[in-house]
Amino acid sequence: MTGAARRRRSSRLLVVAALAAVVALIGTACSDGHHDVRQNAPYGWPMYGGNAANANFTYSQVPDDLQLIWNREVGGAITAPLAINGSGDVAGVAKTASGCNLNVFDQRAGRKNYCKRLGEGSPLNTPLFDQIGQPYIGEAGMFFAFNGGGAIRWRYPTYGVPLSAKFAAPGRVLVATTQGQVLLLNAQTGDLAAPEALLRPDTNADARAGLADCTVGGPACAIAAPPALDLGTHRTFLTFFPKGARSSQVKAMTYTDGAITDLWTADIGGGVMGPPTVSADGKTVYSFGRDGKLYALDAATGAVRWSHDVGGHGFATLSVSPDGTLVPAGALGAPLTILRDKGTRVEVVARRDDVQTAGLGTQTSAGTLWAVTRDGESLALTEFSTADGATKRTLPLPGAKGFSTGVAVSAWGSIAVGTSNGAVFFFYRPF
Repeated sequence: MTGAARRRRSSRLLVVAALAAVVALIGTACSDGHHDVRQNAPYGWPMYGGNAANANFTYSQVPDDLQLIWNREVGGAITAPLAINGSGDVAGVAKTASGCNLNVFDQRAGRKNYCKRLGEGSPLNTPLFDQIGQPYIGEAGMFFAFNGGGAIRWRYPTYGVPLSAKFAAPGRVLVATTQGQVLLLNAQTGDLAAPEALLRPDTNADARAGLADCTVGGPACAIAAPPALDLGTHRTFLTFFPKGARSSQVKAMTYTDGAITDLWTADIGGGVMGPPTVSADGKTVYSFGRDGKLYALDAATGAVRWSHDVGGHGFATLSVSPDGTLVPAGALGAPLTILRDKGTRVEVVARRDDVQTAGLGTQTSAGTLWAVTRDGESLALTEFSTADGATKRTLPLPGAKGFSTGVAVSAWGSIAVGTSNGAVFFFYRPF
């Protein structure tokens, strides 16, 4: 890029920033202020699964000249997906022996904006960000709201480890914990917006109790995965293991200010693995069974619409597009499989046995899937067509090993990937 081109681009960015500031000022001046101060999710990838539904889908346009901008080690394994806040900065938690484990990296060069040391259980979490860049995240026994610089705004004590939180409505955060506590909190103050729901009577003063069972979906972990929400109906869907039960269930609840209420439970496949995912229209909940099948449930009743053998639950997560295209995250090295929900049945769109996947992918509105693949021990970020599974482009992840925890896509189409060997990779067009 020439010097003149850089100056023109910088001028355009300054104009866009100035216009955005003016629009924000006008919007604030013309409102009553009630909605402006209530925290909500920004565009982009501000939470686990990219949105409240855990859909792992984006409307953002990924640039044609996408390239690796930076990568860096974080000092420990990454086991939960990354988030990207409304400013485009990248955040995640690592399993570090000492020092910081929650990091927020500047998108331009990967430098730390700030970092925090969180306690046990925090590496299970993806941070939740509001529209002004404030993160919400938990550790064993406590859920925190920080400001944009990492200082504590408020905290709420919990039974167990709070899992990746979701915005349930403007100014409301829904939190589920590993010991079966479900909370609806005021995002500004940390006060309860509804009485807590305790789904099991065996809460333990030791917030770490049962934590080892969470990664395998065992009975000592009441809720083993983050919730999925349908914001239109105020429903939340959980992977829940009742006390004394033989297997875990899909559990649906409704929430409003003042009440969190049971809706239905569904037994599937000898137990549930991984988090639920909600379709874009809110009518279907997808969940993996221990029997290696993907299940589609009626979101209003829990009735099974169909099930499909995917050869094992794998990473027990998937990407769901608004048109019903489904891409399950198979086990490490599993072939790429693309499905489509046809209402009462599912069809196989494509299967690539020559591709070895390495984690959860993300679909885009352009009809593509971004996923990490592997060739031997090497990993790469690969774009596929969801119409036929054809490979469109491949970008290496230098030094990456193991698997990816997911593909986060910002509002501008930048991509962040975390890998299990503790590396973060950031892709975009040149700044």
